[in-house]
Amino acid sequence: MHMNVNNGKNSVLSKMCFLLFGLALTIGLQAQTTIKGKVTDSKGQPVPGASVTIKNSGAGTATGTDGLYQLIANLKAGKYDVVVSSVGFKSAEKSITVTSTAGSFSFDASLKEDATGLDEVVVTGTSQGTTKKQLGNFIGTVKGSQVNNAGSPNAIASLQGKVPGAHITQNSGDPAGGMSVKLRGVSSISGASDPLYIIDGVILNNSNARVTNAQSDYDTYGSVGQNRMVDINPNDIDRIEVLNGAAAAAIYGSRANAGVIQIFTKRGSTGAPKITFSSKVNTNSLRKRLVFNNATTKFGGPTDGPGALTQDIITAPFQTTTTPVTRYDYQDDIFRTGYGTDNNVSITGGQDKMRYFASLNYNTNQGIIRGTDNTRFGFRLNLDNKVNNWFSWNAGINYTNNATNEKPDGNSFFSPINSMTIIGNFHNIRARDANGNLLAVGERGRVNPLTIINDIKQRNVTNRTVSNVGFKLFPVKGLVIDYTAGLDNIAQNGTTFIPPFPYNASPAFYGGGATLDPTQNGYASAASFNSTFFNHDLNFTYTTNITNKLASVTQFGYSEQYEKAQYILAQSRGLLPGISTATGGSTLLPNSDGRSERTIRGFFLQQNFKFNNQLFVTVAGRVDGSSVFDKSNRNFFYPKVSGNYIISETDFFKKSSLANSVDVFKIRAAYGESGNLTGIGAYDRFNIYNISPFLGRTSLTSPSATISSNLKPERQKELEIGTDIALFGNRLQFTFNYYNKKVTDLLVPNITNAPSSGFPTATKNVGSLSNKGFEIMVTAVPVKNKNFSWEITGNFNKNKNRIENLGVPFISFAAPTGAVFALIPGYDAPVFYSTFFARNANGTEVKNAAGIPVTARGPIANGQPFGTPSLDPATGLPYTSGPNSTILRSVLGSPNPTYTATLINSFTYKKWTFGFQLDRVAGVEVFNADFRTRQGVGNGSEYAQREHKGEIPRGYISGVYGIEEWRVEDGSFTKLRELSVGYSFGKVKNLFNSLTVTLTGRNLISWDNYRGYDPETNSTGQSSLFRGVDFGNVPIPKTFQFGVVANF
Repeated sequence: MHMNVNNGKNSVLSKMCFLLFGLALTIGLQAQTTIKGKVTDSKGQPVPGASVTIKNSGAGTATGTDGLYQLIANLKAGKYDVVVSSVGFKSAEKSITVTSTAGSFSFDASLKEDATGLDEVVVTGTSQGTTKKQLGNFIGTVKGSQVNNAGSPNAIASLQGKVPGAHITQNSGDPAGGMSVKLRGVSSISGASDPLYIIDGVILNNSNARVTNAQSDYDTYGSVGQNRMVDINPNDIDRIEVLNGAAAAAIYGSRANAGVIQIFTKRGSTGAPKITFSSKVNTNSLRKRLVFNNATTKFGGPTDGPGALTQDIITAPFQTTTTPVTRYDYQDDIFRTGYGTDNNVSITGGQDKMRYFASLNYNTNQGIIRGTDNTRFGFRLNLDNKVNNWFSWNAGINYTNNATNEKPDGNSFFSPINSMTIIGNFHNIRARDANGNLLAVGERGRVNPLTIINDIKQRNVTNRTVSNVGFKLFPVKGLVIDYTAGLDNIAQNGTTFIPPFPYNASPAFYGGGATLDPTQNGYASAASFNSTFFNHDLNFTYTTNITNKLASVTQFGYSEQYEKAQYILAQSRGLLPGISTATGGSTLLPNSDGRSERTIRGFFLQQNFKFNNQLFVTVAGRVDGSSVFDKSNRNFFYPKVSGNYIISETDFFKKSSLANSVDVFKIRAAYGESGNLTGIGAYDRFNIYNISPFLGRTSLTSPSATISSNLKPERQKELEIGTDIALFGNRLQFTFNYYNKKVTDLLVPNITNAPSSGFPTATKNVGSLSNKGFEIMVTAVPVKNKNFSWEITGNFNKNKNRIENLGVPFISFAAPTGAVFALIPGYDAPVFYSTFFARNANGTEVKNAAGIPVTARGPIANGQPFGTPSLDPATGLPYTSGPNSTILRSVLGSPNPTYTATLINSFTYKKWTFGFQLDRVAGVEVFNADFRTRQGVGNGSEYAQREHKGEIPRGYISGVYGIEEWRVEDGSFTKLRELSVGYSFGKVKNLFNSLTVTLTGRNLISWDNYRGYDPETNSTGQSSLFRGVDFGNVPIPKTFQFGVVANF
């Protein structure tokens, strides 16, 4: 067979020429279109960062700080819709017709405020946004300016009170202290109930690692320390979206069981570079001082030296003789006024194709505890590039170095506050011996508070990189393919150094005891935590108009997440002078090498229908698989369905008389399910054996508790119903949400196991809990004119949390602080559960002959949580022997609030702004461990002072000391969270495009009846179970901040 090669070549060449001709013809048919304009608000002020897009084209840009924009795109001839949108404003649209002769357009948009937020574009599980108008569930949005102007360097703290359904607690007043966030109540008892955090598509690792003060005994009962959200620079934030419910979070799968908080950072804008510089200075000080015992005598002998008796109140036998003493207030030795600065510079700009945003931040903040501070340095770079009409990409990188000088936290008796709480206030802690060494404080081996302030050193340094890259393709009309990859890498290192004590300090506090044992005296540790978290998502979105009134959006996506972490600890005690290395002690302590690795894979399918811009219906489902569970119990399906109906958009409503006063009337409903992966760790389904030598051999020791190998994730099912209403030209807005969610397959520890298993207890899927409640948000604009406006926003949130089932009558957990938590069906998760006062029929306390209250006793069935208090008719006191003499326990309170509420007022007068925020937390109890301790050691003014002065019976404190009800008190408060005033100079000659100064106060006043520093506290950190404990925790400081913001 003969083949003509030349003819084949000619055929190929002709086809290539034809293809090139077709491509050139296609390009030729596209016209370069330019759209320019300015975006302003209703007052004519520029709106920076507003999004300008052309529907279904992939073309878009953002306005600069002056509100100007320029958008250039290659468009085929035809009609297009240009959309301008920004958070807090209604979208504006304009139709343009592109022809071969018409390719230049002007669009100046004046955006109207949209407090209901129906036109806000939000992102719910994919990078393709949708408007709130189309959602059947509530999503809260907070502007970046609200976060940045809240007076806190922590972005999560700045959210307090601004999001309905979110209960945000600052656990500690340390400069980098942890935060706890609960969205619609507790979602788990074994794992954390904090939400999933996402920043620019990157799933953040918010886990906490104790790399300083590494006392593992306390880590079992909470997650104490820093919250890694402190690494985020609030100046970089454009907006934050909060998804409370399972219906909203179902698209994210198993990690979103407790809701989602999405952070979006600022992006670049077209035009000349715009530079923003801000500088802020702040002061931090103790908001409330405690009053200590001022009695001039103590019971028993001297305070120090031979025969010293320092715990004179409760030591038996009771001393009745007295000794004159000088009383001290140690608070000035512990606390100080701290100062801080925050300096930030950013630049934004770009051309039609490429936009950029870059920032540099340096923040320093001194704590109110002497010797503590936090320094954060970081930079961010965001890039957006539109290559052509069918392809664009974006990338971002954020590096943060976060360094903290710390003191031992509240969960140790040698923390700064605990050190002054556990000693009588009659020691001169500043006294020194002939060699200049501090002296002991009494005979009990307590640590001198000044030793902690001056000598104990802890340093925590974190280097963190969060980076992301995304690609977006528009291959055909209506189809968008986007890919996002994110990496969160954390390297955290910590050191602790406690030098040898020159006096009697208890070995429990790393001292050498009365003999100054050199093998025990002093402590040093070094710990590191390294974590790598990688996620990538691939999504397909197809939008089409089925008819003129019916539109369809179909989304399909795949995601994969990989996490690897390692924790290493080296420690020793018994240090020589000048030695501070972790292995330099004569007594090596148990080291730690913990490793974790897990993978999550899943895919989702979501279908949305829009009818006549009035009725929206969404159906979605997701399947997730996690490596932490057994292969036979790994993959689970999570459905979602939602719908909403905008009645105000219907013809019959527009023709009714209501249309004159009702601007928006929307009803919505949603149902969704989601799972939880935080209940067990990466390898918890396996038994981890301890290795130890035994008779010259290696032995394996099994733990006493195990975890069932067939465990599955806790499943949350939630129904949400709500409405959004706007009245009188959007001057009055109302949002209402009702929700009912139930968590089944609850992972419950300490469940009795079959004896044949070899493990007395196990963790099993046996329980369930529920959260029911409602959220109300009302926004009103009573006054609005050219020179003056007044806006009021109020939030009210009520949640009822309840354990529905446990599989056992109750489970109790005793924490080292003395607090006893319990899980009891029919009650909150958890409750404080312990001993209580005996009471007469009329509710008054039963007292003995000395006038001292006594403990309730009575009969109780074996294994049950409650008994029946009984009194002996012969004495009127509880029985002391027989079946009725058992000491009883009861529910003493709950760390879950009955309701939370917020009132925000904002005023503007010409160039002035003024605002304040009040937060209310009601019906919550706090286990005040410090209060009882102060009375027992004799420095408390509430009871110890009165017993010293003979105002209450001798032995009163000793008599009630073991009754835990004495330590639980009302933690309700109303707090002046924010108070601010600002002035905008506008353009200042040729120096600044705009100049603004602000003064902000935070946590200024708390109206409460609490007998400690602050009822807003939690020494057990980020834990679902152990909450509401005040045990040597640093109180939240009162803060004033002065700032200057200049735009160039």
